[in-house]
This record gives sequence, structure tokens and C-alpha cells, in this order.
Amino acid sequence: MLKLTHSTIDVAIVCSNFKESLHFYHRCLGLEIVMELEIPAEVARGAKLAPEGFRQVRLQAGNTLIKLMDIAFPPASVSDQFKPGVRWLTFFVEDVQQTVSDLEQRGVTFLSPPVSAPDAAGVVCAQDPDGILIEFVQV
Repeated sequence: MLKLTHSTIDVAIVCSNFKESLHFYHRCLGLEIVMELEIPAEVARGAKLAPEGFRQVRLQAGNTLIKLMDIAFPPASVSDQFKPGVRWLTFFVEDVQQTVSDLEQRGVTFLSPPVSAPDAAGVVCAQDPDGILIEFVQV
């Protein structure tokens, strides 16, 4: 069993277009940038994080950090395919209808209107620039 020092985990996203991803998470979703740092090549390669050094921008989402990776030669986006790996991020919101209204004004496009679910009053999804589903849930 893991002996964790934090009750949350961080999520790192390799971006095919860093500027679009940063705009989406920071400007559209309104997540606060809390840190920017350069990961040197020796650390990236040594820890097997990436094949080369990269810039990382950390955004606060509740108690979680979303770490966007700005890599010099990023992989291409494959947003039209269902594939292994990070499929979606879930944000729990007070009012799903109001969230949709607010985020549409910031340029977020939703995949459908909100729907109810067995464990939620409302669920709606958008996609980030790389096709990761961004799920908003009102419990």
C-alpha cells in the first residue's frame, strides 16, 4: 500500500499545441497558474518523463494540479480516436447549467446539453485541444 504524503494527485498533460491548451485551461476554464518551471533534459530523461527537457505550467484545479507540458517536438493530437491513457478529467461544480452558460461565453464548446445520471443531477462534457474530455458534474 502506498503511504501518501498528499491526499491528491497531480495530472500531467503532454500538449500537441501548448498555446492552445494553456489558453483553454487558463483563459476558458479560468484555472489559476500557480507555477512555471523548466525541467532540464537530464531530469526528463533520467526519470523517463520525456525524451528531452521541457517547460511545465501548473494550474490549480481545486486541490489538484494540472501540469501542462510544453515540449519542443510534441506528438500529434489524435483526438478522434478512443485510446488508452488519460481519457477525461472531472470537475465537480455547483450548478452544471450555470457552468455551461459561463464557459460558453469564454469560448468553450460542449459536446451535448447536460444530462442527468444515476449518481448526478447533471453531467456535460467539452474537449480540450487534444481531445481529452473535460467532464463537469453536478451531484
